[in-house]
Amino acid sequence: MAAAPTSDIRALLGGGADEDRIATLHILFGALYLVLGGVLALFALLSLRFPEQSPISYGQIDLMANTALMLGFGVLTMTGGVYYVLPRLTGTRLAHPGLAGLGLAGFAGLAALGILSIPLGFSDGAHPLGLAWWLDVPITLVAGIPLVVSLETIRHRVEKRSYVTIWYVLGGVVWLPALLAASTVGTLPFMNPLAQAFGGVLLSAGFINMWLLVIGFGLFYYTVVKELDVPLASRQLALVGFWSLGFAAVWWGPAQLIFGPGPSWLSGVAAALGLALPIAAIANAANYSLTLEGSWRDLAETPGLTSGVIGSYVAVVVAGLAAFGSFPSIAAAAALTPFWDGVEYGALLGVGPLLAAGFVFPALRRLVGREVPNLERVRTFNRFTIIGAGGVVVTLVTAGLYSGYSWIAGSNSAAYVDIGEGWAQGGGNTVATLLLIAVGFGIVSLLAQFAYAGVVFGTVTTGKAIPQEVLVSKDVDHG
Repeated sequence: MAAAPTSDIRALLGGGADEDRIATLHILFGALYLVLGGVLALFALLSLRFPEQSPISYGQIDLMANTALMLGFGVLTMTGGVYYVLPRLTGTRLAHPGLAGLGLAGFAGLAALGILSIPLGFSDGAHPLGLAWWLDVPITLVAGIPLVVSLETIRHRVEKRSYVTIWYVLGGVVWLPALLAASTVGTLPFMNPLAQAFGGVLLSAGFINMWLLVIGFGLFYYTVVKELDVPLASRQLALVGFWSLGFAAVWWGPAQLIFGPGPSWLSGVAAALGLALPIAAIANAANYSLTLEGSWRDLAETPGLTSGVIGSYVAVVVAGLAAFGSFPSIAAAAALTPFWDGVEYGALLGVGPLLAAGFVFPALRRLVGREVPNLERVRTFNRFTIIGAGGVVVTLVTAGLYSGYSWIAGSNSAAYVDIGEGWAQGGGNTVATLLLIAVGFGIVSLLAQFAYAGVVFGTVTTGKAIPQEVLVSKDVDHG
């Protein structure tokens, strides 16, 4: 097949500024990685239920799925959203679009290389990514590119009043490389296993709270106000949500290691500060609802806004489960069970895609000048995400609690041992049935991810042409 001429590719991505095309490409690659991550997550569920039939262990497939969803979908899609809103909120051109393009190529390529390295035996096995140090280091360096681009753009802003989205964007682009750097140091060969374990849970919780949710919530604040032309209900609620996510919500990560070899104060601090996550989710969901007062009927006219609102409500449920699992009495049973797999699945494949759709679907209309071609596919995405991801969360959380309390009861009563082969007796047929049901919900969830990608690529390739938003900004020398 002959390669498409450069002019044809540029026309397909819209006739706007270079930064808009860069943002669009981030969103397109993010959609591809969402589908890949969804496929791998389904195989992980199958491996969890049928370990004997799986050619690759659950641990390896889970790491591959996390790499696709976190480094591929999560980073690329949210970064595309950042590059979409910054010129519109600052009144100036995006700084260093060439560097932004290099970051796109870097993350897309390193994520693919990371996924391939795991089954080839180059993984260190550490949750959540398990990548070798020689991949962790360049990934951390590339993660600094959105920070450089964002700070340079904001430094030359023309609009002097900062909307709340700027706070969320700044927080996310600062925290992402910091989290990856801390995780990289924790996985170096000379670090002890306890530091490596804490580094892994901090990265998984931190990525979800301090990147995926921070950027997702922040971009949706912009989208709601921009698309419906309504004022933000409360700047204070938005800042409560921001600071809660940034400085305390990450503690549901260490809560997974309560009663392990960690410090004695961990259980109390994790339980108390873990409550910041539901506080942040409730504050943001309430703020969206108050902002939409009197405009609820207009949601259907803008594809994606309903997705974002649903995502904010689902975030409250997932955050509540994470806080619930952080209390010592629950953590004693939920640790090392599917409970936390369910929480992470709900965040990465439930809240993440819904919040992403909340700004991606409206943004594409402005980025490429095309309408979403199929509104029914958007509604399908919403329904299947709620049913599929929600079902996986419920079944895995239930299986985790059932397993945990069964192991405790069995150990205390000496009915069976809690190590070795007898360890599996704590689940029995009930857990096996729940995991099989989770596989069914995982298939529904995968259909939702295909629907998301269908909307994204369908808008770019076949959507009805409409007048395109073209940025006109004051020329600024970013050199």
